[in-house]
Amino acid sequence: MPDPRSPSRRRRVATAVAAAYLAALGIIVLWPDHLDRNAGAAYAVLYDLLPAVTPRTMDFGLNIVLFIPFGIVLGALLHGHPWRVVGIAWLVPLLVEIVQGLFLPGRTSSAADVVANAVGGLVGAFAMTATRRILLHRRTRRRR
Repeated sequence: MPDPRSPSRRRRVATAVAAAYLAALGIIVLWPDHLDRNAGAAYAVLYDLLPAVTPRTMDFGLNIVLFIPFGIVLGALLHGHPWRVVGIAWLVPLLVEIVQGLFLPGRTSSAADVVANAVGGLVGAFAMTATRRILLHRRTRRRR
């Protein structure tokens, strides 16, 4: 039986998780109508937990959270290419909003969504880079 901690197994699992997330993200951002239209109960819970939050800030924050895993995937795939990560983290949300505005009449296109999605992507990429550096530092300290 293969070791579940082997690098090749971890890589396969990470690839499968990333592919599933990217497929789900594609469905979410390209769905013809707002998927959260019937999420009133979930929003009510969030507003109870965060009483200072407004609908606009809630939307902005959730758009950031939605794209953090995207940034993690970018950081993993484009390790060592920070400017490519930055460019893609901005370009993909921009293209998504253009597609929503031009081809999905049930959706709304927003510059704020581009900013929030890009920030989420950059936060995720930064988290991936920081985690990689911490783990590398720990590994090199153990070898000494």
